[in-house]
Amino acid sequence: MTNTEPKRHSHRLLLALVTAMLLSGAAALLFFFRTEEVVLPVPVRVTGIARELVVVGDPPVLEARLKGRSWVLKGLKELQLTYEIHLASAEPGPLLIKVSPEMIKLPKGGVSVLQIRPASFTLSIDKRMEKLVRIEPELRNDPAPGFTISKVVALPSTIKLTGPARALEKLSVVNTTPVDLSGLTEPIKKKVALNLNSSPNIRPTGDSLVEVEIVVQEKIAETWMDIGVQVKGTKYTYEITPDRIQLLIRGPENTIKKLAQGNGIRAYLNLKGLGPGMHVHPAVIEPPLNTTMLEAKPEVFTVELFE
Repeated sequence: MTNTEPKRHSHRLLLALVTAMLLSGAAALLFFFRTEEVVLPVPVRVTGIARELVVVGDPPVLEARLKGRSWVLKGLKELQLTYEIHLASAEPGPLLIKVSPEMIKLPKGGVSVLQIRPASFTLSIDKRMEKLVRIEPELRNDPAPGFTISKVVALPSTIKLTGPARALEKLSVVNTTPVDLSGLTEPIKKKVALNLNSSPNIRPTGDSLVEVEIVVQEKIAETWMDIGVQVKGTKYTYEITPDRIQLLIRGPENTIKKLAQGNGIRAYLNLKGLGPGMHVHPAVIEPPLNTTMLEAKPEVFTVELFE
């Protein structure tokens, strides 16, 4: 390699760098001066309406077709354009709004409005009113098997709402958002919001959260059970007539089901102190503590003791 070759290489790199800078600058200038068209959403914003009035429903979102410098339009895409309407003189009833391009605030220089859709729209204005309505908790799913709901309380039980008169006049109760009861076996208290999704123009005048208290208790069931009668307190052989007893037991449903599946109740004759012979004796019944025996058939038994 000669001494001139490194210099030539450096010259080529410098030329490539300068060429790239020139092309980049040209592209930047082209982007700066280039014009294009875009369609952007323009939400309608209502201001100045009297406190005793309310707009029913959400104002529309307009579509504006704009033309201007590419770099300006790119900046507009990142901003939120609005179409502001001042309704200080509005009265209850339908109000026709004719859209004016001049009402859209745009940066000066190089941007124009080609079209706005829709060209007009109607707002519904109503009187604002306040009303006290009842709160009803909405419950979803069931407690654990064998349990039932014994009490549902909303605190507070009523709430003051504000909104369009025509909508509030028809409203007498407002639900909460759903409270899930799946697998519940004990009382709960939970803060929940009001469900006003179907009435977006109606809102509470104060706190929108309410406390819901749910009390559950075990279901109570009754069933007849056939139990074999046993004997205790004697060394003699014996014969019992009859040797079984029918019991009507009342208690929690889950406990009753377990009793029906096995021998969870004791029924016996305490023959302590009795000698050989024929005896008439009542049975001793020992049901679980959380159950009650309502009826027994028979009430007494004949037992014969043999030496």
